Amino acid sequence: MADFPAIPGLEGLFGLAQRNGIDIRTTLLRVLTDLYVQVPAHPPEEELHYTEHTLRLIGAADVPTRAALARRLSSYPQTPRAIIERLARDVVEVAEPILKHSPCLTESDLAVIVTECGAAHAEVIAKRGQSTASEEAAVAAAAELCELFFAAGRHERRLILMNLDYASAPAAELPTSLQRADIWRLEAAALAHNSGAVMRELERALGVSYAQARRIVDDEFGDPMVAAAKAMNLPADVLQRVLLFLNPVIGQSVDRVYELSTLYSEISVDAARRLIAILRDADPPQRKTSRPDGPPWQHAADSTRRVLSEISQPRVPHRDPLLGQRPARAGSD
Repeated sequence: MADFPAIPGLEGLFGLAQRNGIDIRTTLLRVLTDLYVQVPAHPPEEELHYTEHTLRLIGAADVPTRAALARRLSSYPQTPRAIIERLARDVVEVAEPILKHSPCLTESDLAVIVTECGAAHAEVIAKRGQSTASEEAAVAAAAELCELFFAAGRHERRLILMNLDYASAPAAELPTSLQRADIWRLEAAALAHNSGAVMRELERALGVSYAQARRIVDDEFGDPMVAAAKAMNLPADVLQRVLLFLNPVIGQSVDRVYELSTLYSEISVDAARRLIAILRDADPPQRKTSRPDGPPWQHAADSTRRVLSEISQPRVPHRDPLLGQRPARAGSD
């Protein structure tokens, strides 16, 4: 990770990646990409730096992380060509969204990929650009279920979540497994009342659209946040602090926080992920971009660098007046 050329506002992130005992390369890859796609176009120097950093970081990423990167970049028209070519030739689980959706690949490119990569890639390319009636019907059905859930009261929502255990629909697979650094970053954003940062974390972690992430965060009952936390296997104590600090309607009632904590213990991971699958299918992130204008590159970089710097510091347990002594985190020194 040494000898990275400087990217304005991101030097601190690369410094953290080089510290002994702290491996945040996959986190850095996601953060760097999230910042990059927020801007519709980049000058050549920024594009070159992003390309060099990303190609190096991809080598250290596992398949789920590379697949999440491919989904993120597949519909972004300014993705550097070298990265598109690298992802398109990856294992088919990673290459699929690029082969199906990327506007950067020409017919000639696709023909070469078929020759080089074989039948599995050719099968995906054959489906490129297709939009079947069954897919549209699935989106419509998911949208209906999504609206039924958000329109329901607290009791009805609990019943929906409990009954999703018996649904035949598959549980959503998350874009990547949640790491300790991801948990700390999400919690830090919630404690700072930074709902926008929490929405972006949910968008990345769950694979939902920004609009759906906003509904999860802004919901006055809190059940969607419980489902999101369960789907991510977020620790229960972290969920409690997120609920207390993020949404003022929920945070002003300790009783409601504990009701939601009970719901968290009652529902299963599969049920929560089935709800996330419904939210994802109701508003596919690649089809809709209802995200408001993001913060400027420099501001986003500063915020991310500050949070990651806090992650790298030793954490001292403290006593919360409402929740008691904060337990030591698993795997902490």
